[in-house]
Amino acid sequence: MKLKLYLTPSIFVGYFEKIKLPALAALFDLLNKEEHFGFYSLLTLYELKALPSPLKEDVLNLMTKTKLYECEYDLEEVAELVDAYLAEKILPAEMEFSLCHVAIATVSEMDIFVSLDTTYSANQFLYQNFKKVNQKLGYGKTPEMRLPEEITGILGPYENLKFIYEIRKKEYTERKAKNTSLLEYLRDLHKQQKG
Repeated sequence: MKLKLYLTPSIFVGYFEKIKLPALAALFDLLNKEEHFGFYSLLTLYELKALPSPLKEDVLNLMTKTKLYECEYDLEEVAELVDAYLAEKILPAEMEFSLCHVAIATVSEMDIFVSLDTTYSANQFLYQNFKKVNQKLGYGKTPEMRLPEEITGILGPYENLKFIYEIRKKEYTERKAKNTSLLEYLRDLHKQQKG
């Protein structure tokens, strides 16, 4: 069965780690062969475009060479879901962009949320918390959270993730300083990526 895989920014930056991760090369190969369908969000695109050069160019080039699809989702639903996750204290408030990715994958009805970030991948306790909130709000399915190794069966080590964390921290701080709602901030960010 072909699965819909939501790829977090960590998957793209992880591909360019100094220590090559065989599972990532295998994952992109699976996507290009259409054994599974790879999806990204405009939030992912935003974070990747904010990377330092030359990593940014490498990552964006990888995206153009990979058979990928853009997720379709309602920003209001995403923001409501993030608020619910925050109310349950699933992750700290400064990790709201991480929560946005989970919410986007949920609203977009993805089968699997693929990340190198072990904050949520391979974390069954966290997954159950997301699932509980999602069910409470009427979402029938919560995407499974998996590492690339779990999808490809190929085991493999991550240095470029620090850039994603720095971007997320900066965005959280800027949004708070502007006193802008998450929904409004995401709308502006998405407009920038489309325009």
